[in-house]
Amino acid sequence: MSEAATPSATGLRGDQPFKLGVFCLNLSGGASMSKKASGKLTWDFNQRIGQEADRAGWDFLLPLGRWRGLGGETNPNGGQFEVFTWAAAMAAVTEKITVMSTVQVPVMHPIVAAKQAATIDRISGGRYAMNLVAGWNAKEFAMFGLTQKEHDDRYDAADEWLTVMELLWEEGADPNFEGEYYGLWDGYLEPKPVQQPRIPIVSAGQSSRGMEFALTRANYIFVGGHNMEALAATADRTKATRSTLGSQTEMLTHSPVVIADTNEEAERIFSYYVDEHGDWEAALGVARGMLAGGNKSNDLSDEALHGFARGLISGWAGLPLVGTAERIAEDIVRMHELGVHGVGLTWFDYETGVSEFNEKVTPLLIQAGVRHAI
Repeated sequence: MSEAATPSATGLRGDQPFKLGVFCLNLSGGASMSKKASGKLTWDFNQRIGQEADRAGWDFLLPLGRWRGLGGETNPNGGQFEVFTWAAAMAAVTEKITVMSTVQVPVMHPIVAAKQAATIDRISGGRYAMNLVAGWNAKEFAMFGLTQKEHDDRYDAADEWLTVMELLWEEGADPNFEGEYYGLWDGYLEPKPVQQPRIPIVSAGQSSRGMEFALTRANYIFVGGHNMEALAATADRTKATRSTLGSQTEMLTHSPVVIADTNEEAERIFSYYVDEHGDWEAALGVARGMLAGGNKSNDLSDEALHGFARGLISGWAGLPLVGTAERIAEDIVRMHELGVHGVGLTWFDYETGVSEFNEKVTPLLIQAGVRHAI
């Protein structure tokens, strides 16, 4: 696509009332920690699924940042495509969909990230966005010789990190910035991104400080919940905080999907992947690590910890969309009513996920008025 192209009117910038995306395509096993999840990780496979979502008029492709597997019996996500090179390649083989990178702030210098992001934005003609992670995986960071910062300090550092990138992306004189964690002296970046004044930013902070960061510094915030009631509670808390801060940040969520002819059959398939064949060793290890990072590891009962791990097995604790096409469409309409603007979808096997969803669920979403016909 020409470097002179204007920002895309589709993807995250498009007019679909409810956005659809593919989440975690760049990892072996995708978002799942099931022993039966598809372990496919080839570029041909990624390209094919990404192009299928693009042709179907979906809105975004969001990879997960990962540097090593998650341990346990099967080492979920043991294979990974690096997020910037993945996004550049995906941008080159798609036409309309927004392509993202998930960036772990502590392991990437903002000047380098700003240059990479601007390049991908040029390759895509203005279809790039960046998902920022302030940090949680201490074992991964130890590979780089890094020590995890205290929880709230991570977001202070991320705020400065993003400021450096914004200064470099903006048109104008070579900028300077001096903060506690990052600095920029006589900064320079050319060519600038297509999208001005900056590339769209996504963040997933759900702690008080994390939510404040996302609602004041990002265009989109990921909100979660293991069921509709939990998602509603998170959405309500986000909307209340957004109102207090005067924020216009929009909400996204993510969900594993199982579609079947009956609700009972879909639930049986879901239980097969999660309860019967989940890698509980890996999921419990990740759960303890995540909760310890938020200083909550001692606050949960064994039952609650097990429930959190079950959510991780099914798809990074996203709200499962499990049932008939009609039930899934009803759940997505409910998400939209809660003020959520889009969902990143995952499957235990991505092979037919986009096509089946587009055939069976999307027409119902169009009928309900939450998607426009392509």
